[in-house]
Amino acid sequence: MDFNKTIVLFSALTLPLIGCTDKAHLSAFEKPIIKYKVKKVQDTVSNIPLWFTSPPKDASKVYSVGTAHSPDIQLSVDMATMNAKYTLADRINGKLDGMMKTLVTKLGSDDINSQIISEVQKVGKNVISSVDVAGYQPKEIKVYSSGTQYQAFVLLEYSETTAKQVIMNRIIKNKIVHSKINSTNAWKEMEKEVNSQNVN
Repeated sequence: MDFNKTIVLFSALTLPLIGCTDKAHLSAFEKPIIKYKVKKVQDTVSNIPLWFTSPPKDASKVYSVGTAHSPDIQLSVDMATMNAKYTLADRINGKLDGMMKTLVTKLGSDDINSQIISEVQKVGKNVISSVDVAGYQPKEIKVYSSGTQYQAFVLLEYSETTAKQVIMNRIIKNKIVHSKINSTNAWKEMEKEVNSQNVN
């Protein structure tokens, strides 16, 4: 066998091996599945609404956001809403707690005995331990395609007036407490504010 034929034969045998070696040494980011996942993350990040990372700020309202993805568009929205409600419950908890402390402080300046103030505090704890988020409103909903699924972003809004209504409803259910504080200035102020907002 002459020298030229030997080189041709060697080249023919080694080129496929070199090709296999190149594929085996592909970096992690050059693999198709990784490229797909990176692209999917980039698309999701580019679709994030501004209100998701920077929710509105309003002293009279509570906001929370949630996101979720699903092959079903409605399920993605429902899951995102549920995620937002978890955060909302925690924030409303703090809002209600603050309101109850304010109410108790105001009651202390009226002719109310310490036993009734103690009862109001108990009512407050019951309100907070079973936070009612039913009064929320979906402020923003955005849905984008994410590969073969839907990515939903949700912004929920809960007003301070709704929170005060929750407190009032719980106190009214406790007839003894309600009969004692019904004529106080603190109660009248809260009732007036809630009623004025409901009319609007």
